[in-house]
Amino acid sequence: MDKIGKYRVLKKIGSGGTGSVYVVLDDRIGKKWAMKELPKSKKGGRDGLFVLKGLDHPSIPRIVEELEDEYCVYEIMDYIEGVTLAEYAGAGRIRSAEQLLAICTEISGIIAYLHSQEPPIIFRDIKPDNFIVTGDGNIKLVDFDIALVGEQTDNMPLGTRGYAAPEQHFGICSMAADVYSLGVTIGELAHKLRLAPGISRVFDKRILMKIRRVSGKAAGKDPVSRYSDAGAVWEEMVRIRRTYRAERAAAIAGTVLLLLTVLTASLRGIYRDAVKSDARNRVLTYLESSRKTADRIMCELAEDRGADVDEDLAGFYKEVMKAGSLTKYTDTGTAREVIRQRILYYELAGSLADSEDERDQLYRKAIAEVLTLMENAGDEELGFLRLKAADLSRIVGDTGSAERLLSEFIREDSSDEEKISAWVKVIAMRLYDERNSDTAKQALQEVLKIDGALENELVIKYKEIIESVEG
Repeated sequence: MDKIGKYRVLKKIGSGGTGSVYVVLDDRIGKKWAMKELPKSKKGGRDGLFVLKGLDHPSIPRIVEELEDEYCVYEIMDYIEGVTLAEYAGAGRIRSAEQLLAICTEISGIIAYLHSQEPPIIFRDIKPDNFIVTGDGNIKLVDFDIALVGEQTDNMPLGTRGYAAPEQHFGICSMAADVYSLGVTIGELAHKLRLAPGISRVFDKRILMKIRRVSGKAAGKDPVSRYSDAGAVWEEMVRIRRTYRAERAAAIAGTVLLLLTVLTASLRGIYRDAVKSDARNRVLTYLESSRKTADRIMCELAEDRGADVDEDLAGFYKEVMKAGSLTKYTDTGTAREVIRQRILYYELAGSLADSEDERDQLYRKAIAEVLTLMENAGDEELGFLRLKAADLSRIVGDTGSAERLLSEFIREDSSDEEKISAWVKVIAMRLYDERNSDTAKQALQEVLKIDGALENELVIKYKEIIESVEG
C-alpha cells in the first residue's frame, strides 16, 4: 500500500485487533498524519474512533478525514510524535516530585475532560503506554480503540491486566473503573521517581506522600471507596500543587529565621562568659565550628545545594556531639548552648528523614531537649521554647501536649510585641499544613483578640493569607 487518496504512506507504526496504524504524508502541504486502517470484514473497532469525533481537547488527537475503499475504512487523524509516558519515566526523566505532580495533574485533567462529557466517555485502557510525551513536554492521550460512551455493565471484559479495575474483568464499564486505572498509573509513576539529595528532598517527600495517598484511594479495590470520577482526582492534584510553593517558601524562611535567631543570641552569651579552662575552650571551639557549619547549611538551603547540605549536616552532628561529651566540665550557659545546637540538628535531620517514623523519632528527641531547656529558662526564652515544643508536638501527632503548651503561652504576657510576632509565624507555618488548617484559623482568631494585635503587621499579613485561601 503506497497511497490512500491524497495521502502517501510512509511507514507502519502499529497493529492490533482492530486494525493497523500508519504514518502518512499529505505532499501538498508537507504535513504528516496518522492513519488507522479498519477492515470492513471485522465487526467493531470503530467505537473508539467514533468517540474521538465529538471531542475537542488539545491533548486528544482529532480525526480530520475518513476515506474508504472496497475492503477498508481509513481514519486520518493527528500524528503525535514523542515517547510514551512509560518510556519517559523509565528513562529517569521525572526528576522531582514537583515535576511528577505536574504530570499527574495533566493526565488526570485529560481523563476528567472525558468523564465530564454527557454521557461520560469511559476510556477503559488508562496506562502509561497510552500517554505520549511530545518534544515540547506536553502530554497526549492516544489509542481510543476500546473507549465507550456511557457507563455500562454488560461489555466484553477488555483492558490491560494490572491496570484494569477488578470489576472491569466482569464487563463493568464505569468512571470508577477508569479512576482505578488512573490511580495505578499515578502510583507507577511515583514508584519510578528517584529523589535527589538535599533540601529539595524534604519537600519532594511531602509531595510524594500526598500523591501516593491520592493514588492509593483511587486504586482501592472497592469502587465505592474510590474518587467518584477523574475530576475529583484532578481537583486533589490541583490542591496539592497550589500549596506546594507557598509551603516550600514558608518552611525555608522559618528554618533560616530559626538559625539566625538561635545562633546569634546564644553565641553572644557564650563568648561573653568564656573562661580559660581547657575543657570549656574545647567546647567553645566545637561550637564555633558548628556555628560556621550552620551558616553554610543556611546558605545551602537557600541555594538548594542538596549534596552540600547532606555533607555539612553530618559534620554538624559530629561537632555538636563532641561538644556535648565535654559539657560536664563547663558552666551552665555553655551546656545549654550545646542543647540548643542539638535541637537545631534534630530538627534539620528530621526534615530530611526518609520516613515519617524516622522524622518523628528525631523530632521527639528535639522535644525532649526543648523541655530540658524550659526547666531553667528565663521569661524571655520560655515563651519561644513553649512555641517550639508545641509545634514539634503537633507534627508528631501529640495534639494534647501541643494544645497545653500553646494555652500556657497565651496565658503569659501576651501583650509583648515580640511574642505576638513569634506566635503569628508559628500559625503561618501551620496554615500550609492541610491537616491542621482549621486549628490554624482558630488560633489566629485567639491572637486577634490580644490587645494591640491588630496593629501588628504580621497578624494583618497572615489574616489576609487565610482570607485568600478561604476565598
